[in-house]
Amino acid sequence: MEGTVRALYVFRERGRPGEPVKQARFRKEQGMEGDRHADGGSRQLTLLAGEVRDWMQAQPQPGLCFRRYKANLETEGLDTSQLHPGMTLQAGTAVLRVSEADKECFPECPLFQAGAACRLAQGAVFLTVEESGIISQKDKITLGGVVS
Repeated sequence: MEGTVRALYVFRERGRPGEPVKQARFRKEQGMEGDRHADGGSRQLTLLAGEVRDWMQAQPQPGLCFRRYKANLETEGLDTSQLHPGMTLQAGTAVLRVSEADKECFPECPLFQAGAACRLAQGAVFLTVEESGIISQKDKITLGGVVS
């Protein structure tokens, strides 16, 4: 499985929009340098399939999470629905590990209440940094092995 890094965003302050960057440094067991979530834990980074972002923008009724979900990495061509905890991804010179997949939906979401399928639930993935490195826009992102 292979894709491309479509976009990178650093979120420096809570409640502020992400800053698009062409390249970023990722630190082992921390996250994206300069990002407010770069403090360790299981949700150091967020990844979203660009195709899901496109779908979200085309929806006449936005889901509750559409504005809330902030992705550090946006990909193209990577089937995020096939990613599971423990899988690794190589992007640029960094190695990332899937820590959580399949985001939970909120019962108060209009899409959830209408029984509509939300692609964000399967397209959003949380990651940790396994090996420090630099990732740039247009870098390939490939599936690695599984880390226990």
